[in-house]
Amino acid sequence: MKIKQFITFLIISNLLTLGFVCYSIVQHNFQQESYFLDEIQAPLVQLQATINHQKENNWKDPELISYQASTIQNSLEKVLDKSHFAHSKLTEHEQSNLLQINKALQKLPQNTEYTIANWKKEDQQKAIALEKVLKKAKLSKDNSNHVDYKEFMKQCKIVANELKE
Repeated sequence: MKIKQFITFLIISNLLTLGFVCYSIVQHNFQQESYFLDEIQAPLVQLQATINHQKENNWKDPELISYQASTIQNSLEKVLDKSHFAHSKLTEHEQSNLLQINKALQKLPQNTEYTIANWKKEDQQKAIALEKVLKKAKLSKDNSNHVDYKEFMKQCKIVANELKE
């Protein structure tokens, strides 16, 4: 009788362990996807809105675009680092797309710790082109953003393909 109880105990404890491991994997996956949506997708939508606002207001504060672009660049650089917790979620193509987006953002005037970016007419044109690409990829306030990792990666592919050098 004790052997049956022991075997039952082992089966139940193994099932509970398996359940915990499965829950941990699902939770980790959710956290990885949330990083991309919260730290990259949402700021890209905000960037599109910021560029549009500057166009409509005669480029009064273009440094806001530089600030928003640097926020996205920081998030991209973090996730492209192999030690980042969300990096393992990315395929090679997704990494390449995010790298392409990062390169395009680096072409915009950059704020530094001590200076505000100096914007020229050609920089405004680059920003307008970027804004159009973001709109085309449906990374804009006008479109309801899908809170879905796969959909976001499709959007990144569109942006990267449009911004290829």
